[in-house]
Amino acid sequence: MTANPSNDLELQPGSVQEGTMARALLSHCCDGPDPVMHTLLTGGMDVVMLWSLFADCDRLPTEDSGQERAVPEELRAAFIRGIEMGHRSVTEQSLKRLHAALTRWSIRRRLLGFDSTTDLRSDKAQDWATAQHSMWVISPESRFWPRRLHDLPHTVGWSSPLCLWGQGSVSAMTRCDCPVAVVGSRQSNDYGRHLATQAGRTLAALGHTVISGGALGADACAHWGVIDNSQAPRLPDDMSGSAIAVFAGGLRRIGPSSNMRLFERIMQCRGALVSELSPDSIPEARRFLLRNRIIAAMSCRIIVTQARLRSGAINTATWGANLLREVYAIPGDIDHSDSAGCNALIRDAKASILTSFEDLADVCSPGHHPPQEVSETDVHRPYVTAISDNTCTPDNTAIPNNAATTDSSPEIQAHEARTPSEPVGGDASVNRLVRLNAKQKRAMEFIRGCHATSKAATADTLLQRFNADGLTRTVPSEEISRILGSLEILGLIHQDVSGNLMTKNP
Repeated sequence: MTANPSNDLELQPGSVQEGTMARALLSHCCDGPDPVMHTLLTGGMDVVMLWSLFADCDRLPTEDSGQERAVPEELRAAFIRGIEMGHRSVTEQSLKRLHAALTRWSIRRRLLGFDSTTDLRSDKAQDWATAQHSMWVISPESRFWPRRLHDLPHTVGWSSPLCLWGQGSVSAMTRCDCPVAVVGSRQSNDYGRHLATQAGRTLAALGHTVISGGALGADACAHWGVIDNSQAPRLPDDMSGSAIAVFAGGLRRIGPSSNMRLFERIMQCRGALVSELSPDSIPEARRFLLRNRIIAAMSCRIIVTQARLRSGAINTATWGANLLREVYAIPGDIDHSDSAGCNALIRDAKASILTSFEDLADVCSPGHHPPQEVSETDVHRPYVTAISDNTCTPDNTAIPNNAATTDSSPEIQAHEARTPSEPVGGDASVNRLVRLNAKQKRAMEFIRGCHATSKAATADTLLQRFNADGLTRTVPSEEISRILGSLEILGLIHQDVSGNLMTKNP
């Protein structure tokens, strides 16, 4: 997967500033958030000077005696200031931790091959930091830095990232004044996947940036909902949000591989892939919970669509609550462990309840228009030759743009008969102007038929009917979510808290 680098003057290939470069190198050496590094920076030391002093610490003694004297005085003084600013006492044990951290960081620095003589503006340094100019790097000094990340040290005492690596549009990082995280279980059932997809679609339609983790299940569905919204026919004054996926490893190690098409589509749709770790860092298990702090901190609200009691989604919600973010949860079946986490958040008053997508729209109002892209101060969409001529579906199937059958094109087929001033809603006179494709019509017929015979119409029963009818060899559950979500956007159906589907114009 390749991506064009930024056109911003600060982010041109070979132009990563010295301060950002020093932060990138220190971040790699620390191998993630580190309390000792956080204390050094809290002590007010210039980051370039910090790198230079640290890169000279090759011969620290390993014996216990005299360790504090082996550390450069400037580093020692900054560390002590940082401890005192945190209203803690300086002890011999804390100074030993500084020595141990410097020793540990030096191992990774030597393997990397950089030292204090390295010119931070050299091609070697620039090539490493930008992964041969396939990524951008931003620091807290950049105008694209998400300012909410500063709440991590100020509110919960955890270090914010030293820098962020990214691919895609760097302006996605600050395009929305109120980004919303949508998280949930990797093992979401049809109900959970539908909730996440529709949440992403609803938020993107309001112009909000949707942040999640790029994993299977709810994360991927939320991102696909954003992409679905961006592919829908647009009105002249329409709003369209974008997606940001935050990863627990370096951007050369992103996964799962089944979501690679999704990651490419996120970049194509003005979104971004982001990590606090250097490009080749392995996404070890311990990194995922730390990654969640970034998702929570970057967001102003967190929506938990479906989650078990012990899950990454609940961890993200906990980070959010500690960061004083608004946390919302969607209730689920009390007999299913998949929804136990959401139900517990609501029971314990750790999250507000969402009972409909209308609630979601109200909570995240007012919608807004993302600012226009500026060619000289923003990034272009990445050029990915593998998909430049195709549209993509959530089941990772490429569909040529000139496909002849309406059944295989995006679910919201067209609004050709509607003038730009006409809304899409539940009124019958408006709905007659909307042309549905075959699967949408089949879904509407199925829901009406269930109502007529007093049977339950759900996403699961609709999936069973589609596959039983043999309309295609197999219909993935993600496609059912797309079909139902498009019908909800058009105002033709709605879903109650139990997952029952109802038409608004029976």
